[in-house]
Amino acid sequence: MATIITVHGTFAHANAPDAPAGSAADPQWWEIPSTFEHDLRELVDAREGQLEVKPFMWGGDNSEVERRLAGLRLSKELRELEARNEPYCVIGHSHGGSVVSTALLSSAARKQPLQNLKRWITVGTPFVNFRKELWLLTRLSLIRKVIFVASMMLLLMFLVYLFSTSLSGERMLFGGTFPRILVVTAVMTSLPAIFFYLVLHYLDNRSLLLYHRRITRRAREKFGARWLSLAHPDDEAIQGLGYLPEAKLAFFDKSFAVSAITLISVITVPLLYFFVLLSPPTMVSLAEWLKTEIYDSNSKPEAEAALNALRDQLVAARKSDEEPAATQGAGGAAQPAQDRRSAWRDYRAKRAALEVQYPNLDSIERGLRFKKRFFEKDGQPCENGTLCGGGHDLSINSGLLLHVSTDQLSWALGAADLSDRRQRWFWSLLGPAVLVPIIFGLLALALMLLIQSVATVISRVSSQFLNRITNAEVKRAAFGNDTEGEIAIGAMDRPTWIDKSPPRLPTAVADLVTDYSNRAASQSIAKFRHAIGQIAYADPKHTADTAISTYFTWKELVHASYFDVPEFRKLIAQAVSRVDGFTPSERFKADPDFQRTARWLDEIEGTPGTAVVPGSGAASSKDAEAVSAVVASTVKAEP
Repeated sequence: MATIITVHGTFAHANAPDAPAGSAADPQWWEIPSTFEHDLRELVDAREGQLEVKPFMWGGDNSEVERRLAGLRLSKELRELEARNEPYCVIGHSHGGSVVSTALLSSAARKQPLQNLKRWITVGTPFVNFRKELWLLTRLSLIRKVIFVASMMLLLMFLVYLFSTSLSGERMLFGGTFPRILVVTAVMTSLPAIFFYLVLHYLDNRSLLLYHRRITRRAREKFGARWLSLAHPDDEAIQGLGYLPEAKLAFFDKSFAVSAITLISVITVPLLYFFVLLSPPTMVSLAEWLKTEIYDSNSKPEAEAALNALRDQLVAARKSDEEPAATQGAGGAAQPAQDRRSAWRDYRAKRAALEVQYPNLDSIERGLRFKKRFFEKDGQPCENGTLCGGGHDLSINSGLLLHVSTDQLSWALGAADLSDRRQRWFWSLLGPAVLVPIIFGLLALALMLLIQSVATVISRVSSQFLNRITNAEVKRAAFGNDTEGEIAIGAMDRPTWIDKSPPRLPTAVADLVTDYSNRAASQSIAKFRHAIGQIAYADPKHTADTAISTYFTWKELVHASYFDVPEFRKLIAQAVSRVDGFTPSERFKADPDFQRTARWLDEIEGTPGTAVVPGSGAASSKDAEAVSAVVASTVKAEP
């Protein structure tokens, strides 16, 4: 009896057993029954007993962890076949070849030569190349990281104690009198860290077989000569994953965030206003600065007292003018209300006299008015002589900012130089109405330019950072890099433990695969073009993946077309029938493609002219190993 094990690749899942024949759910190449399985039974015979074709099923996710777990399960099945002492071959497609490679590496680690494995064949397999992280902590799983850190805590506490004691110059609490105690303490606190480090390091080494030179050398010596790679020169998986590390995908433009961040400038000025308005320290500081630097410099207590007296006199005159009833004098006679005009004339005359005495009377009056508005309440100074409300009164704060934007601004722009009070009053209103929007507009423009400059820098830096992260995530997902402590750095057409890359498929058979995938692509595109107007109205609605799976078959790719080409299936049958324990069937020997596939295989193995002719029997395993050795010594490794 002889066995052929088939290992499917990524995203290949078994079809439903009750799927109708001829539908999209026809058995896949590795399933039973399938066209490939039928051809193997028709074209290859076991040298002794019956031929068994046995599919090996695994999850099929694009996950390195999944592939390695599947490889361990496959190695167990290979050991079971070894126990039966019967010849067998393994055929893996796509990442199924990586599963086979992992199984062989595991067998090499167990020092199991698998003598009955006559040939392992990989079809279009991109072997992912990994680099392990430098530090042990970064390679550990989360649970092991917790254990590792916990084991270091006692040592950390001891080291902190040594460091703090050496800085303080205090006498040692441990070993101050007997230094040996300090040494023993150091050893005892280090033991947990050393023990768990060694244990975790051992477990880490056991899980990362790819980085053991002895294991990889043993795998290369035992299984390298029995490997046959069948890969199309244009295989999308091998080519794509091979070039992926060099790809620089720009998902984020350098200016992607400029417009969004610059939009903030539209509300920056109002935000600054509210920031100042609602900031008590800022408001108190602003009021103190105006009082000290602007108004107190022009302060004259006697002038202020005179202005207060004049103001009180004018207010009293207004009140008496508003009361029509006569007030009673000392003799009981009625006294008429004071005439408002005469009161105003008297007020202006006395003020004119004060202006002669104090030329800066207007400035003194402004300072007096400022203090009454913002530093006094009901004629009494506010608490601590500071801004009333301490910067927490919203009405006081808003009034102060309005005062700065109107009264203070108009005087700073020349209102004090106008002799006519009406012109001065008009200017104090017109000036701010014109100038405040201009000033805030220029401020907003300056802030916009500043924010835009900052946004340009932020956008450029963040785009580089985000592109780096996104590129790493895209590559991680494409490689299925979900292992702890390893980083995928590329993909090759050979396992990392084999030194030389094999030749690709000969042009004749490669063209057959290409033609098949091209025909499938033309049919799918025509079908998709015909249905593209109906996709939006499909019931149920299509998602991104169902739209693709409905109108495309993946046969449009060379990578998924190998086993649909009859000549390629015969090439695999030729490769299997040549090794010890297998033989070509009489039907295969009579097939016109027998000689052609033999020449193709000779070309791949690097030994033209050694084709097996009908009736001559199969080549021995020693011959196959010799052929592979020639290939390994002549073919240069690809980068």
